[in-house]
Amino acid sequence: MRAADPGLVRDLGRLVSPERVLSRVIDRLARSSDASIYRLVPEAVVRPRDLGELRALLGYALARGRHLTFRAAGTSLSGQAVSDDLLVELGPHWRGFRVLDGGRRVWAQPGVIGGQLNRALASSGHRIGPDPASLDAAMFGGILANNASGMCCGVVQNAYHTLDAITLLLADGTLVDSGRPDADERLRREAPLIHGGLQRLRDEIRADAALATKIRRKFARKNTTGYSLNAFLDYERPTEILAHLMIGSEGTLGFIVDATLRTVPYPPSRATALLLFADLVEAGAAVLPLAEAGAAALEILDSACLRVLSGRLGAAADLDRRSAALLVELQSPDDVTLGDTQAGAEAVARRFRLQTPARFSRDALEREALWKLRKGLASATGAMRPSGTAFLTEDVAVPVERLAEAILDCQELFAQYQVPDTILFGHAKDGNLHFVLSEDLRRPEAVARYGRFMQGLVELVAGKYDGALKAEHGSGRNMAPFVRMEWGDAAYEAMRRVKRLLDPCGILNPGVVLNDDPMAHLTNLKEMPEISATADRCIECGFCEPRCPSRELTLTPRQRIRVTREIARLSQLQGAEARATRETLERQFGYDGVATCAADGMCQASCPVEIDTGALMKERRAAEHSWGAGRLAGVVADQFAAASSLVRTSLRAPNLLRAFGFVAGTQLPPPAPPLPQPKQAPGRPRVVYFPSCLTRTLGAAEGARPLAAAMLDVLEAAGYEIAYPAQVEGLCCGMPFASKAFEAAAERAAERTREALWAASHDGRDPVVIDASPCALTLCEAAAEAFATSGRVLRVLDFPVFWAREALKRLPALRKLAGPIVLHPTCSLQRGGGADDLRRAAEAHAEAVIVPLFAECCGFAGDRGFVVPELTASATRAEAEELNAIAASGYYSTCRTCELGLSRATGQTYRSLVHLIHESLGLG
Repeated sequence: MRAADPGLVRDLGRLVSPERVLSRVIDRLARSSDASIYRLVPEAVVRPRDLGELRALLGYALARGRHLTFRAAGTSLSGQAVSDDLLVELGPHWRGFRVLDGGRRVWAQPGVIGGQLNRALASSGHRIGPDPASLDAAMFGGILANNASGMCCGVVQNAYHTLDAITLLLADGTLVDSGRPDADERLRREAPLIHGGLQRLRDEIRADAALATKIRRKFARKNTTGYSLNAFLDYERPTEILAHLMIGSEGTLGFIVDATLRTVPYPPSRATALLLFADLVEAGAAVLPLAEAGAAALEILDSACLRVLSGRLGAAADLDRRSAALLVELQSPDDVTLGDTQAGAEAVARRFRLQTPARFSRDALEREALWKLRKGLASATGAMRPSGTAFLTEDVAVPVERLAEAILDCQELFAQYQVPDTILFGHAKDGNLHFVLSEDLRRPEAVARYGRFMQGLVELVAGKYDGALKAEHGSGRNMAPFVRMEWGDAAYEAMRRVKRLLDPCGILNPGVVLNDDPMAHLTNLKEMPEISATADRCIECGFCEPRCPSRELTLTPRQRIRVTREIARLSQLQGAEARATRETLERQFGYDGVATCAADGMCQASCPVEIDTGALMKERRAAEHSWGAGRLAGVVADQFAAASSLVRTSLRAPNLLRAFGFVAGTQLPPPAPPLPQPKQAPGRPRVVYFPSCLTRTLGAAEGARPLAAAMLDVLEAAGYEIAYPAQVEGLCCGMPFASKAFEAAAERAAERTREALWAASHDGRDPVVIDASPCALTLCEAAAEAFATSGRVLRVLDFPVFWAREALKRLPALRKLAGPIVLHPTCSLQRGGGADDLRRAAEAHAEAVIVPLFAECCGFAGDRGFVVPELTASATRAEAEELNAIAASGYYSTCRTCELGLSRATGQTYRSLVHLIHESLGLG
């Protein structure tokens, strides 16, 4: 791989700024793929932050014959977010949004994640219409540019049909704001060729009765193949036509600066059921009557899906190929209406032969578990593919009344072309089918087989069923060669005219949507070399990225795996260039991949197949340890009390800590005072309080009561007798060692602590309460695993969980502190399932509680905030910006190091939740 052209990098640096032009080998290779099977290495990655810089980039591309590809989240499944020229990355600087009209509309820029918009809208009872499975990772710009839909969205609620206004920047630099009253007149005046061309094409399409009829018929169902020609029939004014042509255009017609969508109601009452059918035809026949009975979502799963999920769903093990299931969701504005809808759906279900009676659940956790399985089905199947094979997914739509027939035809197609490991599922209400398969794209015969299969699929869907070759994933590179086959010559020529009119020089995302190369879908394929049993399961979907602390500083989990695969690929190649590129990657990966990985586990929590990329980075850290380092870690674990004392001493002499690698100038906390002794209170319920090593070494925020003392105060106020475990100063959960990949030392420390807690808790009879969420999660998981075979049960509770579930009911009426307070749920608390408990505990003691929308892992990650402070600064930037607009009376979290990082990032003093309760109870 050649180095980036210095002249190009210099030019781009003048247009934006040098630090926002990424040209290193690692930056370019990390972004060489999206969620599809394609790989193109960009010449440079550019991060513009405003309209002026985008205009400059467009002008530069026109003048120099360069090509721009806009990338939001890169969750695209059809190859529309990769480029071998200039990749324009939008996530870091295009995150503005506003809720309008009490939630009935929402305005956003392209870098906002769809799930964040829905969280902002939640209190209004509304959501955006599009609901793809990737909603918590996909960004607004990509949702619009691909006309994404999903499980409940259908056609009516997609971006095309809920668009209220849009601001566009065209290839020639023309800015179009469709929401302005004079928008059409401005377009006619500033871009007369475009205005007139759209009018002429509108009139020609309307005059062609056969073409107009075809467009209406095909867009009555889900269809994202080619451009949105329905805009010429649905709208009169060229600006409105242009606005809706941009939806689903995949960045090939212009740049979406921002947009306003009309939202849809979010019914609060819901019930979900999984209906198991012995016969696929019956499942297909049940779709329309269930939809008529009020089902908001109907997801069909074929027998292969059920075999994949059988262990988690309890499905029968002897399923044959004709078995199927429908995942049915009912949504209503209230429980009474939901009851009526449920009764109707159950009556429909009784008309069919089900393997088990229909059972609708209203339990939020049970419903969420079912939907999590469905949304992660493609990734879960992809994770089961043989190492070294690629994850391929297709997305078609057929008439809903022929759904079962089409499924059987597709299964015959899989067998005919010997396509391995295939599952088929989809949005049954819309006749929208997805299927997943795997192929080793390093083998020419596998690529040829995939090519033959694709041709057979196109002939089946577009020929026999007059369906859509892409229902919601977009044409991308994957179906671009087949757009003409689906649409015919007249429609295809209209699409080509749209492209020539709006991008005459072809500078925007070439090769995407329309492509006359019949082999385009089989070129630039992404290899998936084997790297580890864990990481080989990754399909590079990008679901992990929004929660990664280093996502805007260095690399994301997906990118770490992509670079690791590139290193493995280069290791298999001969020649000086491959060797030099690999060595460069290895050198850059030391910081970008390993040092700045927080290893907080949030990527695992977001990953459909629970890949912990942090564990992969720890393996690399472990490989770099010397024998002496491992031995020293063991000594520290064995002599933890002395080590803690040394840390406290060092905090009085910061230069000593800096000598051990902490960054000069990093603000360090004061040392913690000695642990206070709990009062004797026989006869009260007993709890074991384990003060974390953070509490025993790091002092509280200025003016705050030492945390251990505050904990004793609030526990005593709640009527508990408190005990420490024996020799508490020498105990540690093991996490400080595990985070640095000293696994043996971590296990020694954890085992000693588990046994001490078991003894202190009277053999598990008393709960153990811990004041730091990371330590609580570490010990809870370690105890569950270690005691699993012995039958011992040790109840280890994070303080917010203990307070919300057990302590609050022991307290009389509480005085709530005035004014809103801000909470930061730590990543450990979220992973442990305690986020709701944190909120409940805080709401019992404060008048109003705010959890910022952008509250994610702070990136402090043990010592990372001291050693790599830029990680925390980057991870908390969006949250800090959000807090600038909030006036709060206090700021609270559940881990001292997180509180240090958040205080540094926001300028506000973060304290423990314990301090909020302490003040509310009037304990001084």
